[in-house]
Amino acid sequence: MEADTEERGLSLLDLLIVATKNLKLLIFGPIAVGLLVLGFGYTLPQSFTSQAILSLATPTASVAVTAAQTTQAAALMVSPVVLDPVIESLKLYTGQPLQFARADLASQIKTTVGKDGLLRLEVTANKPSDAQGISNAVIDSWLKSTIPAEQERAELERRLVFANDSLKSVNALLGKLTKEGATALNKPLTFGEAGLGMVAVGELQARYQADVLTFSRSLKGFTRDTVVQPPTLPTHPVAPKKSVMAVVAALVSGVALLLWIFLLQVWRDAARDPEVAKKQMHLLASLGLGK
Repeated sequence: MEADTEERGLSLLDLLIVATKNLKLLIFGPIAVGLLVLGFGYTLPQSFTSQAILSLATPTASVAVTAAQTTQAAALMVSPVVLDPVIESLKLYTGQPLQFARADLASQIKTTVGKDGLLRLEVTANKPSDAQGISNAVIDSWLKSTIPAEQERAELERRLVFANDSLKSVNALLGKLTKEGATALNKPLTFGEAGLGMVAVGELQARYQADVLTFSRSLKGFTRDTVVQPPTLPTHPVAPKKSVMAVVAALVSGVALLLWIFLLQVWRDAARDPEVAKKQMHLLASLGLGK
């Protein structure tokens, strides 16, 4: 037990001695590497992120419907339906096939749906104006994609006509019930029956009003009113994080140097044994590093 402790102590002591002998290398080596990486970081292109917030909530839509629409919108913004018009309008082909341009553009876009039900759009580019411009183009392209096609439009128009006609009939009936009171529709009704009738007609009125609003909005698609926060013009780059890169590089190089120095010392100590020295020579020769 004591022997194991002594061996462990000697090993740690040997490591400490080796590190002390090479202290300057272990200090100035990582610093030099960190400075080199820091300088290299200034040669890398910077990235700027423009942020926008959209709300798809409407007075007539339920929370579940709004959440589904928001999730669908987030997925649609990185789909070819939205990206292809953006690539065409901003001339982002740059001599490459459309699928590659689409993949590059999709990698610059990030959409997230928060717990508050808001859709957050982040677009990253090498210039602040490019990030903002692409973000606006994505929003405009998505808004156009929400306008119904011809067949869907015809169906929505038919439903809107029916909802309007039904609403007019209900309004007329509700007015008659209100005016005639307990004798509405020439039928003698008790006060309770009249009240229940008015409540039922009132519910129908609210339903058809909601349908009219929903179908009208659907025919127009979403508008810029959904944009709670327009795309920002970023002022500070989000990447590369030069200071972080330099610190990480310095730490990694410091650990690598320490390991290399320790292994080199172990190699030298092992070479004192003639049998081990022969094996080392054979190993170096097989690697082309010795005779």
